[in-house]
Amino acid sequence: MKIVFSCNLIFKKIKLSFFIISFFSLSLKAQDTKKVDVVSQYWITYSGKFKVRNKLELMAESTLRSVDHSINKVTQNLVLVGLSWSVNDFIKLAAGYQHVSIFPGNSKITVTQPEYRPWQQIQFGNNFSLKKITQRLRLEERFRKVLINDSTLALDNAFNFRFRYNVLGEFPLSKKEAILKRLSLILSEEIFINIGKQVVFNYFDQNRVFVGLKFKINEGNNIQLGYLDLFQQLPSGNKFRNLHILRLSYFQNLDFRQKAFQTKG
Repeated sequence: MKIVFSCNLIFKKIKLSFFIISFFSLSLKAQDTKKVDVVSQYWITYSGKFKVRNKLELMAESTLRSVDHSINKVTQNLVLVGLSWSVNDFIKLAAGYQHVSIFPGNSKITVTQPEYRPWQQIQFGNNFSLKKITQRLRLEERFRKVLINDSTLALDNAFNFRFRYNVLGEFPLSKKEAILKRLSLILSEEIFINIGKQVVFNYFDQNRVFVGLKFKINEGNNIQLGYLDLFQQLPSGNKFRNLHILRLSYFQNLDFRQKAFQTKG
């Protein structure tokens, strides 16, 4: 009972911080639009979870991000691996590593910039009769190579911590035996906060709002397609980016606890 009470208290504090930061990010977005760079992108993601023990899962994820208005050229590639442990039916702990490659775009830059990103997270999930709510708090340690010029990377890394708080809701469109039973509405918002000595102007990093549809192929596979609005404050502090993103994601759960692997049921 004490653990449940403590978790509920943590939820309330996180939610309060979330709404405060959301209000702050919306205030930033309402500032002088002349300082906002508007960009359109396409994101394609594969996310896999592989059950190896009753409470233990391996995680793998890869995301390709396009150049502005182009699906043929990739500007970023993100690869994530991790390990997740279920404390109980509602709480999961996870940790892992993500490698980010930022490829030269349409600028004069000719070198790929890497970022090395260890991370840790705690996730809370609740299932209700007509909806599923998931909250996730992640801490990232970001080591980023800095450009000396258009073709040379510095030997040292820029470093900062980043907190990410995500809340996601899934709402089935129908309970009847029809195609609509396989469809769900997905709504989510994620706040990013920078912390570290090298952070000067952009403690608020970005805010992401996603609206989309989930199609359940079977018990272990689903596809999500939707619109992601990303608003970001750049390191200078007085410049912002607003990305309009079409995001396609494929999610897969596999169970390797049996001798012959099977789709998770």
